[in-house]
Amino acid sequence: MPFVTAFLIKSFEEGEMIYYKEVYVYDIDGFPMIPLVLVNDSAVPITDFYYHWYFYSEDKDFLAGREYKLKIKHGWGEASGKVFVPSDFQIRKPEPNYTLTKDSDLYCVWQRAAKADWYYFTLDLYYNYVDTNGQEKQFNLISDSITSDTVLSYDKNFLFPQNVSRIISGRGTINIWASDGSTVMPKAKENIRGDGSGFYNGINHSGERYFRIGPASADLTSSTKSAKERLLKRLRRGYTIR
Repeated sequence: MPFVTAFLIKSFEEGEMIYYKEVYVYDIDGFPMIPLVLVNDSAVPITDFYYHWYFYSEDKDFLAGREYKLKIKHGWGEASGKVFVPSDFQIRKPEPNYTLTKDSDLYCVWQRAAKADWYYFTLDLYYNYVDTNGQEKQFNLISDSITSDTVLSYDKNFLFPQNVSRIISGRGTINIWASDGSTVMPKAKENIRGDGSGFYNGINHSGERYFRIGPASADLTSSTKSAKERLLKRLRRGYTIR
């Protein structure tokens, strides 16, 4: 029976809403017929394939807060799944124009998204600082978390090395994706049913929130694309397209 990895993602990137719909169908023994993939009874086109796998994708928009039923009709029957794309939601903290100092913990709070079972949260920090010996150094931190709560906090001792004397300038970015379906964790419970197995997810992105670190202005370049790639890597954990 085939293994399926599928997801729908609504993501706000650089001022534009981007939509991802991907379905991957794999069977080591190959297929007696080309699988037909439908989302809410609309066929998803094949964009790549080999004898033992088919990859389906499109970037047409879809609505948040709605249920999306997946069907894969193949030579041994039909596999299926259903998820919601959670509703739109907003980040509450840190507030716009927030500045994080070396003596501060970081508190992150966001709205609960309807139909979300869990959230994928990323934190990216970059700053220049002067250490206790008067040397200028750089610090980078990339962290991600999976939580069912809508609050995360980071202790200042996690965000700043002990030898920080003074922050010169820096920036931080958080991104949050509200998610329905199996968590992107090892040993996650599969939610593809019928004649097949695998994972199906519906995901909505809140948009990023950036903030300054230290007293000086800093480059507030977006980190959404790199954070999204970390999410996609987790979602695609079940396969490698060759």
